Amino acid sequence: MRISTVRFLFGGGRISKYAKTIAPDAEKLVRDKFGSLPAVHLLLNGDTSQMDHLANTAEAQLLPGINPTQVNAVSRPDRHSRRAFGQTSIDRDGVLIVLQIPNMRHERDVRETLVHELVHAHQLGDRAARGLHVDYLKHVWGQKPMKPNTVSAYELLIGQREIEAYGAESLASQL
Repeated sequence: MRISTVRFLFGGGRISKYAKTIAPDAEKLVRDKFGSLPAVHLLLNGDTSQMDHLANTAEAQLLPGINPTQVNAVSRPDRHSRRAFGQTSIDRDGVLIVLQIPNMRHERDVRETLVHELVHAHQLGDRAARGLHVDYLKHVWGQKPMKPNTVSAYELLIGQREIEAYGAESLASQL
C-alpha cells in the first residue's frame, strides 16, 4: 500500500497520523477476510472540496479522450457528498482510496472507513470487475453507452457492494 497526503496545511494532524499507522493493519484484515487486493494508493486528503476531483482525475486517465476538467463537471450517480469520509475508484495502477481527513472526528471513523474502502478495493480488484467498471465509466462519461438493462444491473451491483462494505465495518473493532 502506498500512502500519500494532499492539501494539508500542517501535515493533517492526529487523524492523518492515525490513518497512516493503522492502514497496513486494515489492509491485512480485509485481505485475510475477503481475499486478494489490488495495488492500493491511499490518499489522505485535507481539502473536502477535492475528493470527487481526485477520484475523477484518476478515472479519466483510464479513458482516452476524456479530459479531467470535463469529467469533474459531470455529476456521478455513484459519488458521495462533501461530508463523506472516503471514496474508492480504480486508477492506472490498481485502486485509489481517498480519505477525507477533515470530515473525521474520531479514530473509529478512520478504522471503519479504511475497512469499508478496502472492501471496495477488493471488489474492484480482479480483471473482470475492473473491466466492467471501465465500461461503466465509459457510459457515465458519454464515450460508449451501455444498454439500459446493463446499466441497471451494474448499479444494482454497486448497491450490493455498498451493503457488503458497510457490513464489513464491524471488522474495524479488531484494529
